[in-house]
Amino acid sequence: MTEEINQSQISYSSFELLLQEIVPTSIRVSKALSTRSTTQPQDKIKPSTASSTSSDSNSESPPPNQTRIDTQLSSIANDLPGTVNILDTSLLPTDDVTIRIEQLGFNLGMKIAELLLYQNPSTKIIDILDIMKFICRDVWKCFYNKQIDNLRTNHRGTFVLIDNNYKLINQFSSGSAGSSTGGSGFEVSNVADHDTLKKSKVYLWFPCGVIRGILMSFGVESNVVAEITQFPAVMFNIHTSINN
Repeated sequence: MTEEINQSQISYSSFELLLQEIVPTSIRVSKALSTRSTTQPQDKIKPSTASSTSSDSNSESPPPNQTRIDTQLSSIANDLPGTVNILDTSLLPTDDVTIRIEQLGFNLGMKIAELLLYQNPSTKIIDILDIMKFICRDVWKCFYNKQIDNLRTNHRGTFVLIDNNYKLINQFSSGSAGSSTGGSGFEVSNVADHDTLKKSKVYLWFPCGVIRGILMSFGVESNVVAEITQFPAVMFNIHTSINN
């Protein structure tokens, strides 16, 4: 039974691509909700009209449109399949998007801890340091097919986790400098590096949420923040109220 549970049922590459879609999807959801909230008062329909419209739509429902390369995925300009234009939107750094991404990670972290412990019944969790080792080893292996490279603690409830090659961003490369004219190659490189870091930082909210969710599943409240130390290395700072 345990062997069946431990078997991978999907391609890791597909799973990695799915994780990378968390940010674009969160942006589209925020945009859709924002548009709906501004148009809803004007588009309010009476109950009788709504019911008749609903019955008509059920009787003559058109087949779903197939997504093609020129299909607009949202109301954001040039948001087409296979492009990253959505990352240039002004919604990218907003609280609505970052909170949604962090909450997705938190909800997943709350659920994944129990599953991983069931898969590895030999794992013993005695104190908070064991929880951190569990995150560094089992959780990171599950999400990124590798372990955290470094774990540090001051034994006063503060921990630092370092991933020297964070997989969600290690393939990112900005093309924003491609349209730049003039200036030295060093200046153009700085523009691209700044744009890459700016867009990569949003992806760090997901693992922060995962870590916070796992700690909460063990009854530990925490504050988790992340920073890119030297791209693509990421440092996670975790503050708890528990001394280890």
